[in-house]
Amino acid sequence: MPSPTELDRLREECRELVRKRALISAGAAVVPVPMLDMVVDAGILLSLIPEISQRFGLATEDIDAMDPAQKEKTWRQIRQRGSQLIGIVLTRQLIRKSFQGMAGRLITRQISKFVPLGGQIVAAGLGYFVMRKIAYKHIDDCYAVAQEAT
Repeated sequence: MPSPTELDRLREECRELVRKRALISAGAAVVPVPMLDMVVDAGILLSLIPEISQRFGLATEDIDAMDPAQKEKTWRQIRQRGSQLIGIVLTRQLIRKSFQGMAGRLITRQISKFVPLGGQIVAAGLGYFVMRKIAYKHIDDCYAVAQEAT
């Protein structure tokens, strides 16, 4: 497992990665095609979430390779945090569940796309915010689990 200093560095690297990918999400939100941004967001999260887990040493294969005591401690930490995205194979259903908590913002984003200019700016801002919020929560969960596991 990474050292505490390395964990801090990893967290900041992952946040920078999320900010870059959230800009892509915001760009997709500007395009006035219904649900295009949702498809783009799901695609981004399907690759981003496992990448973050892997960087923290919490991908499925990383956890399976741990000694039994460490593996049990890690799974206990994951359960205590209530994370549904650490140490599992990510599916579209889990991504959809992550979006459900943001339903009001996502609906607003879909509607606001069709208001000229101002609406597209609002949609882009909401796209960036939703993507960043979901991914930052995953980073914080991975950070806490990795910190406890060391």
